[in-house]
Amino acid sequence: MDNGVPIRAVSRTLSVLRTINHEREVSLTDLVRIENLPYPTMFRIVQTLVHEGLIERDASGKRYRATALVHTLSSGYDDSALRSRAQPHMSALTREVGWPLLLSVRVGSRMVIRASTHHETTLTFHNWEAGSAMPMEGSATGLAWLAYLPEDHARDLVNWGSDYHTGGEGPDADRQETMFEALARIRREGYAWRPSLFGDENKTSSISVPVLDGERILAVLTLTYFSAAMKSDVALERYVQPIKETAARIARDVTPSCP
Repeated sequence: MDNGVPIRAVSRTLSVLRTINHEREVSLTDLVRIENLPYPTMFRIVQTLVHEGLIERDASGKRYRATALVHTLSSGYDDSALRSRAQPHMSALTREVGWPLLLSVRVGSRMVIRASTHHETTLTFHNWEAGSAMPMEGSATGLAWLAYLPEDHARDLVNWGSDYHTGGEGPDADRQETMFEALARIRREGYAWRPSLFGDENKTSSISVPVLDGERILAVLTLTYFSAAMKSDVALERYVQPIKETAARIARDVTPSCP
């Protein structure tokens, strides 16, 4: 990636489209709140998406939803093999431990869920579904992905996130140093852990491990548990190894060359 800043108007528009798709139907006022953008800016973005046919108003005229045209954006992408081969292993672990699992891959600057067992257990505050997205740096899932990228690639993604959120003022050196120390630890230990910062109001924590084909990361497998149910050291001792073993089984099924 060049050192230049991504086009912020494009990044914002894509973020708004993702939010509308995730929320199913959402008002302009709610979009302003979720995306933290000025009302006039949000109005222009929404009107542009309506003009392009990607979103439409509902019958009340007060809420917006994605149209079928959004499906054409994914017509060249197929991860059905990953999803279908991972799901049985994920379901087996959820039946064993009770907690839900997510399998995610990176799409742009976010992690997108490709398979989930949240609908298979009552031990969840938020029913994460395939297609939902989460921030790269704000999640254990994203940190686990970053930790297993080549360092120059990971640095580009971290810089990109900094430029987007700071308006192009450039990366914060102290923040970068702290981030890469954390990524090095994740790679040494083979997992990422952190409290959830979105979706469930800090009620849960997540443990994420990579699904690897040799040194190449294919996906991230994440287990989420209620923070009040156990201390973090107990959760890590109890669940890290079973998650790693499940990730290895997924890797072997997805990539027959895996040992």
